[in-house]
Amino acid sequence: MARSPASADPGRTRPAWLLPVLVGAFTTAVYCAFSWSQWIRWDVPSWDNAIFTQLLSAYASGHAPIVDIKGHGFNLLGDHFHPLLIVLAPIYAVFPSALTPMILQDVLFGISAAVVTRCALRVLRPAPAVAIGVAYALSFGLQNAVAVQFHEIALAVPLLALGMCALRERRWRAAALWSAPVALVKEDLGVTVATIGALMLGHALVPFARGWSRAVRRRWAELRAYTHRGAGRSAAHMHGAEDRVTADARHGEDRGAGQTSADPARAVLREPAARWGAALMVWGVLASALAVGVILPAFNPAGEFAYSDKIDLALLLRNPASVVVLQVVPVEKLVTWLLLLLIGAVVAVRSPLALVALPTLAWRMLSPNHGYWGPGWHYSAVLMPVVFVALVDAIDRLRNDADRARKAGSNVVRDGPARPRTEGGHAGSAAPSGRLTRDRSPLLPGEGAVLRTMARAAPWAALVVALAVGTQQPLAQLATAEAWQPDPHHDAKAAAVERIPHGASVATDLSLMNGLVSTTRVHWIGNGDDPAPEYVVVDRLSGTWGGEPPADVTGYARDMYGADYTVVSDEENIVVARRSA
Repeated sequence: MARSPASADPGRTRPAWLLPVLVGAFTTAVYCAFSWSQWIRWDVPSWDNAIFTQLLSAYASGHAPIVDIKGHGFNLLGDHFHPLLIVLAPIYAVFPSALTPMILQDVLFGISAAVVTRCALRVLRPAPAVAIGVAYALSFGLQNAVAVQFHEIALAVPLLALGMCALRERRWRAAALWSAPVALVKEDLGVTVATIGALMLGHALVPFARGWSRAVRRRWAELRAYTHRGAGRSAAHMHGAEDRVTADARHGEDRGAGQTSADPARAVLREPAARWGAALMVWGVLASALAVGVILPAFNPAGEFAYSDKIDLALLLRNPASVVVLQVVPVEKLVTWLLLLLIGAVVAVRSPLALVALPTLAWRMLSPNHGYWGPGWHYSAVLMPVVFVALVDAIDRLRNDADRARKAGSNVVRDGPARPRTEGGHAGSAAPSGRLTRDRSPLLPGEGAVLRTMARAAPWAALVVALAVGTQQPLAQLATAEAWQPDPHHDAKAAAVERIPHGASVATDLSLMNGLVSTTRVHWIGNGDDPAPEYVVVDRLSGTWGGEPPADVTGYARDMYGADYTVVSDEENIVVARRSA
């Protein structure tokens, strides 16, 4: 589990307190610039941002989250479980625009960058701490999430950063309280919350397990020695020695935990880490189970969990070995694993905190949907705070390991070379009391320098990887002139949006969806089961049509909705048609 913060905290000086704010502001500014670039270019990678804009508009109006883009009267709580998004509604009420959720996501990512930087400052000096903060800010998970605009995971990222940092610093209550709301962001994240709880509970159990293990090993060694020496001893004496193994193991549990209670379970539950961890595990599992099994099917028109095909359970039951194989096959999955390993400077896996990433990675890799496998879209965003806080924790652990190795080397020099072990498993000569010898330390003296070098290099390695990978990531577009050139059809698109009266129902493709969604009741033009909208807006150049847009928009609308339409305007391939009276 996580180590406590270093006693000499370089992050407590006043200038260092400013560094997390600066890194957070830098992150927010860069991502806001990218979002603004998308906005002026009318760049709409998917309908998701418009969907969440409709959701926030409904919440801000005090209504249920009805999102007509998904289908007329569709309650979005039947799609994914994200009730926590309601906390963003007041901000949308003040700034009602499809740009608002995009900027909110940028700000939330900036907050998470500040949190990760502050976490690093509790362990490292300012320069390497800022290197980790900037590497996090430029990580592929955040960049790809911003590129596909707003998704519900935007709320989970800063909450996970806060929860993971508190977990690393053994602030159990804070870790639980920051992590618990993550289960209300998306249905699968309850399992991630439960994993955080399991790490907390595991931390509380470690002293008891170590005490029990030491006692068993000690008594077992005595029993073996007795066996070698006791050829003439009675069986009763042998059974007595065996009984002492069990009895001493029980007492070892209590001694390992610093307790005198005869009930180890009760002693464990007195540990704050155990209480908060157990509560978090129960909450996380229940939240995911209720969301998938009860809430989502209840609100879904089909009465089922819409993404039940995320994992092919039948295949896994028929061939359990495929659980392992499917984690890395095909190669697209391996690329994701490799990128996660590299952004954590490889050493992040030294920390048990990295285990928090496994639930998200497991369901993604086991899914038959290839869209989940790669590093693109927003699916890796929730992994970024986990990997980088694990990196901070791993660096701290490497430095502690280096210190232990150095002390071991010093004591070996004082004590002389290690004595060979005898046949009975004991050293030929006991080491002086209170000194470490090579027999007792799992680390070799020469390892200290290597470990300390790894700890010093890790922040800069993470930054180099982020910069190198970043050349192929979305933010690299900001260095091009095209990123700042408005859409050449901007005036025609803006005029089409202005022609639609506020509150009117309109069916449209992707191109104008973000522009229309905050002022009209937008439907997706491909939903033929929707009632006939008042307006139909088509961009013949939109990628929605795959290069084959309808030549006769009114005829297309009539065939789709069974109503007659009249063309209101047709400028630069932007067609607005109004339903006839």
